[in-house]
Amino acid sequence: MSANENTDGRLVVVSNRLPFTLKRAGDAWRTDRSTGGLATAMGPILKRTGGIWIGWSGDSSDPQDERRQKTLRRWAERERYFAVDIPAEVAEGFYEGYSNQTLWPLFHQFPSLLNFKPEHWQAYIEANQRFRDVVLEHLRPGDIVWVHDYQLMLLPQLLREAVPDARIGFFLHIPFPSSPIFRLLPRREELLQGLLGADYLAFHTFSYLQHFRASALRILGLDSRMDRLEVGGRSVRLDALPIGIAPGEFTELLEHDAETIARRDELRRRFEGRRVLLGVDRLDYTKGIPERFRTFRRLLKQTPELRGKVVLIQVAVPSREVIPMYKELRQEVDELVGRINGEFSTPDWTPITYIRRGIPPTELAALYSVADLAWVTPLRDGLNLVVKEYVACQQEGAGVLVLSEFAGAASEMGEAFLVNPYDEERTAETIERALALPLDARRERMRALHKRVVRNNVFAWGDRFISNLREASSARVDNFSEQPQALPVEEAVAAFRQAGRRRLLLDYDGTLVPYANRPQDAVPPAELAELLSTLAADPATAVAVVSGRSRGDLESWFGDVRGLWLAAEHGAIMRSPETMRWEPYRPTYTSEWKESVLTVLEHFMDRTPGSLIEEKEFSLVWHYRMADPEFGEWLANELVSNLEQMLADTELRAYRGQKTVEVKPGWANKGEVLARLSESAPRAEFCLAAGDDRTDEDLFARLPEDAWTIHVGDRRTRAKYCVANSHELRRLLARFAARTESHAAG
Repeated sequence: MSANENTDGRLVVVSNRLPFTLKRAGDAWRTDRSTGGLATAMGPILKRTGGIWIGWSGDSSDPQDERRQKTLRRWAERERYFAVDIPAEVAEGFYEGYSNQTLWPLFHQFPSLLNFKPEHWQAYIEANQRFRDVVLEHLRPGDIVWVHDYQLMLLPQLLREAVPDARIGFFLHIPFPSSPIFRLLPRREELLQGLLGADYLAFHTFSYLQHFRASALRILGLDSRMDRLEVGGRSVRLDALPIGIAPGEFTELLEHDAETIARRDELRRRFEGRRVLLGVDRLDYTKGIPERFRTFRRLLKQTPELRGKVVLIQVAVPSREVIPMYKELRQEVDELVGRINGEFSTPDWTPITYIRRGIPPTELAALYSVADLAWVTPLRDGLNLVVKEYVACQQEGAGVLVLSEFAGAASEMGEAFLVNPYDEERTAETIERALALPLDARRERMRALHKRVVRNNVFAWGDRFISNLREASSARVDNFSEQPQALPVEEAVAAFRQAGRRRLLLDYDGTLVPYANRPQDAVPPAELAELLSTLAADPATAVAVVSGRSRGDLESWFGDVRGLWLAAEHGAIMRSPETMRWEPYRPTYTSEWKESVLTVLEHFMDRTPGSLIEEKEFSLVWHYRMADPEFGEWLANELVSNLEQMLADTELRAYRGQKTVEVKPGWANKGEVLARLSESAPRAEFCLAAGDDRTDEDLFARLPEDAWTIHVGDRRTRAKYCVANSHELRRLLARFAARTESHAAG
């Protein structure tokens, strides 16, 4: 099977559980809709984009039971959900064993709770193989496969071995632990190799991505760049892509659902005159529920004036209760609730309202909307969608968000009050301060959070993941060379000498000169202008500097070089050596868009010490070369994501460069320069283009097959050849110039 024949193939979602759970009810079977972040997130995407979902039904009884099979067939026909059958003994070792007693505690950095048994590992392997078999049964040419989460970390490589050209992406919904913690994991090598079967690996946060890179280096010896890792002749793209929610689902309930509205009004009446603090979690030791209750007790003890005026509603959804540590957690939580309520309750006030069950979306939305404060303080969490659900329900409200710094969502929710849930004293002080925050300040914070949640919703997340996966997987059949060969200098010089007419197209930053921390510091040495002057003086050689620089920069540096073509801002405006006039590619172009985009860039500049904004005639550029490198790269990903949505219906695009994000018209690209140059200059027998970043790939792609395309550096490229740095390229040009000078002298 060739999975790349149709680029518009279906989306095949693969996760441990389907959105429905199969349960026996006497002699019959019933279907319960599953809860959890993945079901919440993926449901709207599949409704919107189509495709199929493959997962375990949650039941491991007799697969030959006809009524059971009839229910599963109905799922397949009506919902396009296809079940993986896992025998009971395999399910126990796979799910309750290796997944939730080995991977879950370690990935959440609770190594003391790790429990590993070799038989659990074997069950994990077998379960992943069963998932592989069902995927292969339904996989069609052109499909893209999106594998989810820690239960299926072997699956990408199992699929890669079976279908080498399959399009495979993997998203991890829990944290990826730091390298020293991950190295404690039994069978760690196999898990990393399993993940590296994917074309595209994404994590919630940049720190998780960095942890993965460090583990790949320390355990498998695989070095990586910020956004990709080379393995087995393939490039695996890496990304930080925090998941969103479908905020419209909550808005619809609160605005139009009678049951939700009635429940909200009832809650408002019930808690009138009191501030509602809300916690919504699975009953899991990673969620920090005991720590929250102890902090609440401290708050009531040290701030007596809050007694009778606040109430903590804690929703705790039961989870994995067959595992001993979860039973112990339930007992601890029950005891804390009883102790606190017994200590502080009055005849007309109970401090904690404890709900130990799942609640329907109508009741959840009502709770979110009436809560004055969301108390989301996990000890460790991959992201935490409760944060975004609460914000979505506070569109006109003045709620406050208190958030653990150890939740992945903390990297996005800058307007929240961040706390260390282990520091119960300071967390209590933060709760008190948040409750005392003036109304205007609360609303200002919530408005900013709400805009971000709406903008970075689940549809944007899904679209970007799928788009990035398609791009990553298509790279194998594109004309990108994984490792361009080193430039054969003598062959290039000989070809240059033998040609009757020649054309040189040269990038500036990173190509003719090294990068500088500040753009204004990358001034060309005097010998570079002399070198270009020598080359351009030959009537048989057309030389063009094709740069992202402004025309002011190019004019000041090379304006006096006779015979030299200058293309500024990636070709948006050019100067020919005949007219010596700058002519824009689009004379009717307007820059009215800059004001709105500048506001976004300034927000990121404010968040990123050391970054700066450069404004040019046709573009805006955010530079972060002087910023912390890891933080800068992470924010650049977020910035591009925001800009892609903002600019979707315009001719503008956001481009990643070398430590830059540039916003410019899509028509301003170096590939167009070639066409314009060809109109004025005779056809060349020898054509050479050199560049170092993504903007130069447009030019490489437009050149004929026999052109000499040179990438400066070691990044993945369409270019045939590479040189190590700008000094090597200048040495090559000097060889060309020497030939030109000797020819002129002769």
